[in-house]
Amino acid sequence: MTQNRVAITGATGLIGSRLVEKLAARGTPVTVLSRRPKAAATRFSPARFPLVTVKGYAPLDPATISSALADAFAVVHLAGEPIAARWTPEVRTAIRQSREAGTRALVTAIAGMSHRPTTLISASACRYYGVSSSRRFVEDSPPGPGGDLLTDTTHRWEAEAQRAAAFGLRVVILRFGIVLAVTENGRAVLKRIRPFLGGRIGSGRQWVSWIHHEDAVDILLRALNTPAMQGAYNATSPFPVPMSQVTDAFARVSRSFIRVPVPGRVIQQLLGDGATVILDGQRVYPDRLQAEGFQFRFPQIGPTINDILS
Repeated sequence: MTQNRVAITGATGLIGSRLVEKLAARGTPVTVLSRRPKAAATRFSPARFPLVTVKGYAPLDPATISSALADAFAVVHLAGEPIAARWTPEVRTAIRQSREAGTRALVTAIAGMSHRPTTLISASACRYYGVSSSRRFVEDSPPGPGGDLLTDTTHRWEAEAQRAAAFGLRVVILRFGIVLAVTENGRAVLKRIRPFLGGRIGSGRQWVSWIHHEDAVDILLRALNTPAMQGAYNATSPFPVPMSQVTDAFARVSRSFIRVPVPGRVIQQLLGDGATVILDGQRVYPDRLQAEGFQFRFPQIGPTINDILS
């Protein structure tokens, strides 16, 4: 086991790729676990990332996982099927399997290793608490009642990750809010539609617990480097806002002059049950992170939108 090697699943995603970049810049060896190793090796080419090793793996196969985790002292588990989509039966299955079964396979692989990592940091989601228009959720709030795909999946996802504690690992669960960022491809699209940004989405009253992608990565780095961190943390801005404030911020920054409202029924027609990701929310606060001194670089929605659109 290498003293500081970090293995990362979901490393080619928005948060994962930025985490790889920051770790490599700090001189930390990184193992990228990827279902598509050729594409990942192109993304993290040896010329640009000499400290990054790409290993192919099957997310539901403990044997390939344990082989890929060799020499890692910490594992950051970010893999998960995107949820902002129309929930066909196939997508529903992928959402569940990538989180629940994928995490179960990961922990099973770790349990069978003769030289195990010491730390598992696993992504989770604010949907752990269910949805509410009025309640305030912190880390010791009870889990949501369930009965919907995202809440039930999140409960099982966390339970699978927590099993690693029985094998002596320090387990950190990060309940992420909506991660705000724009990729290079996204910037090109935004330039074309900027004049039309800022219309109300649904009622506009649904709470949005969000986080700037740089703060999300900084929280992951803190979890890696702080042995005292353990258990569940809300990885959200300390200032959740109604959706109307998010769209207003987009309108101000983009100087939109045509604010086209998007009724909830339109989103439901487009996404089906997947519309819950946009139309339902919860007001979540990062009490543990703040109590332990974490400083958010982007705590307010206005400067965050300005940064990601600039």
